[in-house]
Order: sequence, then structure tokens, then C-alpha cells
Amino acid sequence: MIIGHSDDLFNETLCGYLSNGVMMPGYTAFHQEYLERLLGDRPGERGAFFKTASEAVTAAFRLAAMRTGRLGVVRSGYIGWHDAQIANSLKWHEPLHSPLREKLRYTDAMRGIGESEPVANWVDLRLESLAELLERHRGRLGCFVFDAYLASFTTPEVLRQAVAMCRDAGLLTVFDETKTGGRISPLGYDHDNGLGSDLVVIGKALANGAPLSLLVGEAELLAHAERARLSGTFSKEMIAVYAALATRDILEKPAGDAPDGWTEIGRIGTEVAAVFSAAAEDAGVSSLVGARPVLGGGMFELVYHDEGLLGDKERREALLAAFAAAGILLLEGHPSFVCLAHREIDWSAFRDRARLAFEQWTASTGADRD
Repeated sequence: MIIGHSDDLFNETLCGYLSNGVMMPGYTAFHQEYLERLLGDRPGERGAFFKTASEAVTAAFRLAAMRTGRLGVVRSGYIGWHDAQIANSLKWHEPLHSPLREKLRYTDAMRGIGESEPVANWVDLRLESLAELLERHRGRLGCFVFDAYLASFTTPEVLRQAVAMCRDAGLLTVFDETKTGGRISPLGYDHDNGLGSDLVVIGKALANGAPLSLLVGEAELLAHAERARLSGTFSKEMIAVYAALATRDILEKPAGDAPDGWTEIGRIGTEVAAVFSAAAEDAGVSSLVGARPVLGGGMFELVYHDEGLLGDKERREALLAAFAAAGILLLEGHPSFVCLAHREIDWSAFRDRARLAFEQWTASTGADRD
């Protein structure tokens, strides 16, 4: 959600679109209108519509294989739940130095990996490590996919160099902005920082909860979509596109003192993170845990300052349970999201609830205070 659950303005705007019907035999003027509004700053590009970002990333894999003749993949971050996206992967949302990050997961019953179709993990975000992977799998890699959330662990310059290195090695480059595109800004991190990836995946926030994801790239590359069979029965249904248009109608307008909804979302997420950190200080646990805005505040996450707590999954889950008991829902080992409806938060009451949760957590787990 990026606007809010059952938001009156969103519902009213969406209902206005719904009078046009919900299923057509092909793509419509509404799909075209949405792409024109989304890609106004990227002339010459087009998009392919999907329901989930896992589908869109799979489509990128297929386009990469068609262009390069290679099936191997270099990935960094969580890029979807299909076999080659998740097999033998790390706990990607953990901090780079977390001991919970390194253990490989999903090692059984997965297709699309192996000697002829290698899937390599770029773990530490060092260019030297990426160069070593490209050399080790030379001639077998066709695609590089990067989860935009991990951009918060490095710099735009490192990512620009990574994209350039992979393109020089003949790989198609894909920036997966499922979490970030349409949330931290209208198009996301790759566009804002000029990384120059061949394809960008955008999802989640586009339609305020309706299932929609897009694969965006140069028209010449996306022209292969039909030959590659990059579509499905419900790729053309209308409700998600109407929801995306309604979302765009709202976010393009000023929100409070902000020039648009995306700017306001960043302000809200930054304030939410600050409240969590202030509440941790109130409860005397700021040496253990705090919070930070991620990529400008469209997302935020808890930050574990204590090395022992960083690797203690049981205590971390107990903290989230304490927050839930106080009426605050957070994601564990994953950034959490804010929406425009969070403007209505009673910030003082929120801080009190968060402080109480921290205090109950320390009492139940024996965590030391500052």
C-alpha cells in the first residue's frame, strides 16, 4: 500500500475507472496512458505488464537468454520466488555484517541452476568480488539482476560501475525496483541515479495493493516480448491498471506541504524511523536497537547496534512480537513500508507505544538497558 487501506479518495477515483470494464481481449488505451505517464522521462522505452514482479524478473531472464544465448545469472538481493531467483540464496535483507545473512537457503528441489545454468550470488557488493564472479563463469552468464533495496548498503557510483562491468562482459543488466519503483520516486533508484540498466522491474507500490508489475526497457529489447511469450491471461485485466492510474492521479498532486505524494512518503518514513529511535532512547535501549529511513524514507527498518542481538533471531522476533502487542506491525529481516495514510498518526501516542514495546521486550528477554 502506498496511499492507504480503503482510502476514500482512492476508492472514489478507482470506481470512476471501473465503469469502463474489467477484462478486454488485448491491451487498451488505459494501459498506454499509464505507460505514457510512467515513462514520460524515458522517451523511447516501453513496458510489459505482469501481475507479480517474480513474473517480470523471469521475463527479464528469458529476454537476456534470447539476446546473449547464455542461461547463467548473477544476482544480488531478493529478486523473486521462482526457482532460479531464490535457489541457493542468502537472507538478503540482513545487514552485510549480520551472521544470519550468510547461510544458503532453498538448496533442494529447484530447477534452473547448475553447471549449464549457473546462478552466482554477489554477496559483499565489492567490485572486486563481482569481477571474480564474471571471470569464474565467463561465457555462461547472460543476466545481472540487482535488488534496489541493497543500494542502501552501497553507493550509486559502485552500482554504475557494476552495471558497466556486466555490460562489458556481455550480460543484460536488470535493476529490480519491486520495493522502490513508484515508492521512493515515480521511477525509482536506477532512473534517479542514472545507472543505465537495460531493464527495470517496478512493482508493489504502483497500484496501491492491486497486483501489477512492469518490465521497462528500450523498445528494441521489449519488442522481443511477443516472440518470447511474455504475457499471461490476466496480464491484460483492467482492475490493476485502473488502480495504478488512480494511484498516480493522487501521488502526482501536492500532499500537505510536499510538492507530490512521493516526497510526502519520504518525509513520513523518515519521521517514523526517528520516532522508533527516540522511543528506544526513552526506554534505555538505544545502544541495542534503533531505526533508519531507507533510500529517502519510502521505507524504513530496524537497526541492531549490538553484535549479539544482530545474530540472535529469537530475541529479534521477540521484539517484533512486543511491537505487535502494542499495535505496531513491522517486518523482521526486511524493510517496512509507509503510506500516505500514516500522516494521520498521533506521533506522541506512537512514541509511547513504541517505548512501551521496548520496555516489555527488555523485561521479557532480560536485554540490558543503556
